[in-house]
Amino acid sequence: MTTLRSARIPAAVAILVAFAVGLTSAVGMADGLDYFLDASFSIDAIVRGDLRDFSANPALMGDFSIFLRALFVRPVFEQSLTVVYLAGALPCVGAVVVLALYLRRRMRALGLPEACVLLVGLLAVFNPGTLRSLHWGHPEEILAGALCVGAIIAAARERGLLAALLLGLALGTKQWAAIAIVPTLLAASEQRVRLLAIAGVLAVAIALPSLLLAPHAAVRMQTSVVQAQPVVSPPNVWWLISTPRSAAERKVNAPGFAAEIPTWAGTLSHPLIVLLAVPLGWLFWRRRALLAPHDALGLFALLMLARCLLDPWNIDYYHAPFLLALLCWEALGRDGWPRLTLFAGAALALTFPASIDSMTQLSADSLRYCVTYLAWALPLAAWLALALFAPQRLERVRHRLRALRTRVTRAPAATVAVGRS
Repeated sequence: MTTLRSARIPAAVAILVAFAVGLTSAVGMADGLDYFLDASFSIDAIVRGDLRDFSANPALMGDFSIFLRALFVRPVFEQSLTVVYLAGALPCVGAVVVLALYLRRRMRALGLPEACVLLVGLLAVFNPGTLRSLHWGHPEEILAGALCVGAIIAAARERGLLAALLLGLALGTKQWAAIAIVPTLLAASEQRVRLLAIAGVLAVAIALPSLLLAPHAAVRMQTSVVQAQPVVSPPNVWWLISTPRSAAERKVNAPGFAAEIPTWAGTLSHPLIVLLAVPLGWLFWRRRALLAPHDALGLFALLMLARCLLDPWNIDYYHAPFLLALLCWEALGRDGWPRLTLFAGAALALTFPASIDSMTQLSADSLRYCVTYLAWALPLAAWLALALFAPQRLERVRHRLRALRTRVTRAPAATVAVGRS
């Protein structure tokens, strides 16, 4: 028992240290980053008790994180902007810490190596997705990611009510959480209709105050989220069909975006991201006899990576839910070692330097960011799809790569032998 407790202490300390380091990525945020242009107005209105102002100026997200963060902002409301932001971010990052602690307990129960358990716990909190979400002022992104992943895990563990509650809170936090509906239902073994009904009722209840107080503003906000403006950032597939914007166009609207896409592409992109879960979910359902419930985490990871590839405004912090889902799948649904998560995190960090704090900086070197991003994101999406839907074909690809590597490593030795003869 003493040995077990002594093993837990350094792991818990490491996770808490990663948590603290993650929060430091938000320190020094300057006025103008997303939080101070969006969520801060709603949170401040809630803290002041001004429901009219809150409903008339809705943030571009669900209200759950707004209500939650307001509770933590209230005690420090008169402090500096940085302190106020960090206080509001605390419960969002706390959700990831809870997830990390659960993963640790579950992986130990599965008998996985302590080094593997510690690595997963650290990556859950300390990864480019979490850090950049904090940097850009979007802690709700990691909260929604943790809630979605938690809902899928709960469904896989046959805890339908908990899965429904977590999914409902996720839907009330971020609109893209609708992508998690199909994976959560696929992970559940029974009572899927009840799960979906409870989640839907909870999501509606969270949105109800805004809808009742200012229905036109709420509808306008949701419409703007669904119908993306036809401007595009470099790291996504749509940039390949984009055209440059003039200086006059950039001055009038969205100055950070140097390119635009056809209107039909902007209108189609967000519905396509959500609807992609239907055909991929159908493929998953067809192979359900060969897949484990936790493989729904892999499906969610694939869908969230597809969301990034297909979103015209894609940027680094969008990948926070993808990294969490991928990590949990490798931890609970595979052998425990987060190889792909390490690769994806490193690739993301190399693609988006930490110095970037505006879309203008990305647009200044669009071709480089587009090519660099697609060079790893597209192959990784293909790998995830093969791992879920065609593992035999993936194994053949691995075999060919191993054979190619063997030939490459043997070729120099053969050349040397010929030269000596």
